Amino acid sequence: MKVYDTEKIRNIAIISHGGAGKTTLTEAMLHNAGVTKRVGKVEDGNTVTDYDAEEIGRQISINTSLAPHDWEGCKINILDTPGFADFIADVKSALRVVDGVSMVVSAPDGVEVLTEEYWKLAEKHDLPRTIFINKMDRENADFEGTYEQLKESFGGGVVALQIPMGSEDDFHGVIDILKGKAFAASDGKGLQEQEVPSEFADKIDEYKEDLIEAVAENDDEVLMKYLEGEELTDEEINSCLKEGIINGTVFPVLCGSAVKNIGVDLLQGFIAEYMPNPRDVSEEKDLDDKPFAGLVFKTLSDPYTGKVSFIRVFQGKLTADKPLYNPNQEIEEKIGQLLIMRGKNQEQVDEVL
Repeated sequence: MKVYDTEKIRNIAIISHGGAGKTTLTEAMLHNAGVTKRVGKVEDGNTVTDYDAEEIGRQISINTSLAPHDWEGCKINILDTPGFADFIADVKSALRVVDGVSMVVSAPDGVEVLTEEYWKLAEKHDLPRTIFINKMDRENADFEGTYEQLKESFGGGVVALQIPMGSEDDFHGVIDILKGKAFAASDGKGLQEQEVPSEFADKIDEYKEDLIEAVAENDDEVLMKYLEGEELTDEEINSCLKEGIINGTVFPVLCGSAVKNIGVDLLQGFIAEYMPNPRDVSEEKDLDDKPFAGLVFKTLSDPYTGKVSFIRVFQGKLTADKPLYNPNQEIEEKIGQLLIMRGKNQEQVDEVL
């Protein structure tokens, strides 16, 4: 098992209402990372994350499932949560052990009641949030309408980092506002970087101005420079963007199609570059050298392994040969074995940092 420095770890919950395509997004991530040979489909019952018989039969997520993968040298631990209110307890548990949230919203459906409920839960835990507008390839997909709904529902900190090129059947790529580059689908070869088409130039300028105004407020010196009409450097904008995400004042919006796998790799790159690592959101910086502290956030019964408890390690090292102190029961408990989980797949390890 590859060992990652704490700064190269991202613990992210993927949350959404039931029809936003959250599971397909996670499956596309795993495929992009080389974990799977093809993107699993909910309707085919072959996804990594929805593996329980009832989940396959009902074609919905019932349990929070783990989907760790490597991207750009980072270990991204995805917690794929249920999307229906009946299973909101699992979402609440997952939000206790992540460092950030990616909210998935459907471009045809926009902001729904459960979207607002899940947002409030993430806000309650002071979690950094980004938003992925999914299903840009679907009928009635409306990026601008959904974007305005997001701003109305969640405030001026919601800012577009990307905009789509086309929609519905014509959706074929996204434009990165900061980089000023377009990424278009090209004959099954993934997204290819290209210059921004001229017809988008005015719109890009408008969105970039909103973005810079939002992020500049996170640094007094940068804000003064902006207010005095000076041009900000890319380094200043990126630094303020990261700070705003961690502080919970900026909520970037990205977009794409999980089914067509357009924009998913850009979301993964964004998570690796901008979303916080455990040190960013902790008052303790030397997490690895501290005594072990963790939280069991989910327990289930496996027909082959027995009782499996999912633990978030907050500091220190967890080893299979060392008993854990349970403060609730005031007893020490032995660990049978340590496993890294990806869906139902298990990898046995000797220690976890």
